Amino acid sequence: MKIRQRFGYYNLIMLITPITLIGVVSVLFLIIFMIKFPAGTEYFSRAALINPFNLMNAIGSFFSGNPTAIMYVFIYIIICIAICSVTNTIITRRMASEFEKPLRELRSNMDTIRNGDLNFEVMGSELDEIDDLCEGFDSMRRALVYSREKEIRLKHERNMLIANISHDLKTPVTSIQGYIDGINDGVADTPEKLRRYLNTIKFKAGVIDELVSNLSTFSKLELSRLDFNMSPGDLRDLVLDVTDSYKIDFERAGAALETDICTAPLPVQIDGEKIRRVLSNLIDNSLKYRRAENAAVKISCFTDEGNAYITVQDNGIGIEPKELNRVFESFYRTDRSRTSQVKGNGLGLSIAKQITEKHGGRLWLRSEGINKGATATICLPLTADHDEGTGDNEKDTYNRG
Repeated sequence: MKIRQRFGYYNLIMLITPITLIGVVSVLFLIIFMIKFPAGTEYFSRAALINPFNLMNAIGSFFSGNPTAIMYVFIYIIICIAICSVTNTIITRRMASEFEKPLRELRSNMDTIRNGDLNFEVMGSELDEIDDLCEGFDSMRRALVYSREKEIRLKHERNMLIANISHDLKTPVTSIQGYIDGINDGVADTPEKLRRYLNTIKFKAGVIDELVSNLSTFSKLELSRLDFNMSPGDLRDLVLDVTDSYKIDFERAGAALETDICTAPLPVQIDGEKIRRVLSNLIDNSLKYRRAENAAVKISCFTDEGNAYITVQDNGIGIEPKELNRVFESFYRTDRSRTSQVKGNGLGLSIAKQITEKHGGRLWLRSEGINKGATATICLPLTADHDEGTGDNEKDTYNRG
């Protein structure tokens, strides 16, 4: 009910209640008055009732002859005033309590929030305006709860970030120190052993450089400070270029590389360098998490419903379904007992996902479980000049993949 309607309701009660009570009292008083002071014709004749002056004279004569009647009239007036005062006071208090109760609760809730307790729910009110106020207040409370939970989560993530950075930096640094000590102590006493030590140091330094580079990119993405040089490009050409650059890596790894690239151009608005990094990260992961026997990776590119898709499908160690979303978290890595030989800092997929989303696209993973491989999919919107007439052929490619 609206506050205005509520006021009208109480005003009507404040008007009807005293009139009704005064009417009842008036009837009772009149009966008592007539019994106590029976009026004769000399006081209230027919002519007196018609002529107001005569009526006033008759009333004056009546009270002159019955002075105690004045006391009864005075009592009647006092009773009427008391009825009006009491009913108005009771009804006003009732009306005020309906407004004060939710406002007192809001004030109490404010004090509760000030003391740091957010585990409660703000109750509503029968009055629409106050109910809206309560709903808005409870919405603010929920926002504070979410903000607190987010702050706790971010604090935990910061602690994990520091712990992971420390661990990922300490491991190669310790290794480098060990190899340098070996060189200084003369352990690398042959040119071949010295070359092996120096190559290992170079590799470990590359690991540190990759981690620092990923941290820099990640922090810029988080702070929205990473510049994107968007320009028209052909996604198909980019995929072909990246896959060609990986042929030697697959030969060295003893893994098979299969491609299924659409024949039509895929016009997109992208930062080619950034998308190349995303695709390279997915291919690197397929090589890192491969199984020794019959390792194979299939890279596909096709269109469907105005979007361009790139899939990187492997038959590697796979991912638990419950971990499919978590692998995009910063510094998250799957079960270390299964990936103890795999080197990485857990930032690649997080960076890849953010870069893809900055392009207005999506990145997701699919896997049926351990040792069942995984498929990573990049989806990017095509530009307006894409020829929709080629869609059927590419969709057939999608279905075959």
